[in-house]
Amino acid sequence: MKPRELSEEECKALLLSARYGRLGLSRDDQPYVVPMSFVYHDGKIYLHSRGRGRKVQYASENPRVCFQVDVLEKGRWMSVNAFGRAELLDDIEAKQRMFDAFTRMGLGGHGGKSFQRQDLERMELTVWEIAIDELTGREGVW
Repeated sequence: MKPRELSEEECKALLLSARYGRLGLSRDDQPYVVPMSFVYHDGKIYLHSRGRGRKVQYASENPRVCFQVDVLEKGRWMSVNAFGRAELLDDIEAKQRMFDAFTRMGLGGHGGKSFQRQDLERMELTVWEIAIDELTGREGVW
């Protein structure tokens, strides 16, 4: 079967159902891809990481990113690529938005914990808000 393009609604449905994906970054002609847990909420992809490290360095220098999710089952595959711009935030409001989005999806905080505002204020945490510019997807069989 020739791969079929997914509609925007199908792409969003896959983003809503997936919990892990791959963040693609690039800096100085050097690509970097890393798996991350995420949540898709209100048209944005939310991720979180420590306030330092390779992915933070890459995104600080080049905020253009691609986030990819896929599902493979019973000889069928679906894949979505979300292209956009990552905004790296560490303020309490961004942390609260991100944890609220994870909680709304039934994921809770780290290990299912819920956090109070004072807990979030102390966390060394970078919130990634990816505003999606382009969403593409395909499905097929093998």
